[in-house]
Amino acid sequence: MTDELNKKVIDLFSVNNKTKKAKHCNNGNVCKTSDGYFYVSIDTDENGRHLDEESLLKRAEAFYYIVKVLVKEGVRVYINNYKIPAEELLDFIRIYNDNKGEGKIIEIDKFFQDEWA
Repeated sequence: MTDELNKKVIDLFSVNNKTKKAKHCNNGNVCKTSDGYFYVSIDTDENGRHLDEESLLKRAEAFYYIVKVLVKEGVRVYINNYKIPAEELLDFIRIYNDNKGEGKIIEIDKFFQDEWA
């Protein structure tokens, strides 16, 4: 995410103090899942148009993720940076959730295909 988008997301959580527990949250309200996680549901874009599933999925396929993994070897610590296509991200994370990967995921950043990390 860009710094500007990060700020907008953080502002959504800090400005809106109405918290609801619901399966579907009204546009812009801060909600809480039964697991205790907060989220903001958005169903329209900046121009007030409803979101289009097909275009969102197509856009998501254009991303890849840089996943930073902290690895400790003896007294030394280093970071491995993995470039993961969007469609493989959950499989990659699952490796570390199942304790099959070496190290610990510490950060995930999203990039367009034409950007270098």
